[in-house]
Amino acid sequence: MFIVPMNSKIDVNVIKSIGNEPGINAGKADENIGSGSFKEMFQGIIDNVEKTEAATKMDAYNLSIGNMDDLHTIMINAGKAEMALSTMVQLRNKVLDAYSEVMRTNL
Repeated sequence: MFIVPMNSKIDVNVIKSIGNEPGINAGKADENIGSGSFKEMFQGIIDNVEKTEAATKMDAYNLSIGNMDDLHTIMINAGKAEMALSTMVQLRNKVLDAYSEVMRTNL
């Protein structure tokens, strides 16, 4: 771990070299940023929620008619659906909070 003392100047070249060390995924998460509009990103999240919910409903149906006997797959798919829905709700809340903040701003 690299610690920079508070009273020293930070050398940008040192920080860039730290990010290039093996085992550090610098920039991996930033590759998809800016690749599409916010609408496309939000639509993708909604589509993901719909797909996982449909898979969960199909698993429940197959279990009820006896076509599926592995309960662990059903529970995994239900967990994925729950996580996707929770993520979408949190994102929606953040967007609404940001919109409210912008609307409160005086020009």
